[in-house]
Amino acid sequence: MDPAVVGAALKRLQPEGVEWVSYTCQISGKTESILLIGDDLASRLTGLLPEAEDANGMKVLAGLYTAELCECDVATLTRLSEEEVIRQLERFASRGTVTHRTIHGMNYYRLDSEVVRRTLKDALEALR
Repeated sequence: MDPAVVGAALKRLQPEGVEWVSYTCQISGKTESILLIGDDLASRLTGLLPEAEDANGMKVLAGLYTAELCECDVATLTRLSEEEVIRQLERFASRGTVTHRTIHGMNYYRLDSEVVRRTLKDALEALR
């Protein structure tokens, strides 16, 4: 995840809005758009998805909406410390909200909850 690309998206991001960040996986070479959500939207969605627990957890889940990401990419995307990201991801993995696998010594996570995926999809459609 390119910190400059994320930084530019964060500058454009409105509190109730979304931005999409281009991401190219170093392993597969596949380019995807990763969801970045504003603080107010994250807080509002947390009310709909108590498993997120807080706005930071919601931002982590939103980042995993379209792609499998490593811990450091989630940290870059959310601007949270790696320790906070790891804590959130481990909590989500223990509850079955995300799946985890290790590739070349790196921990990767993917959103596995259809409830979270559907709620994010509905929220994105409502913003259009």
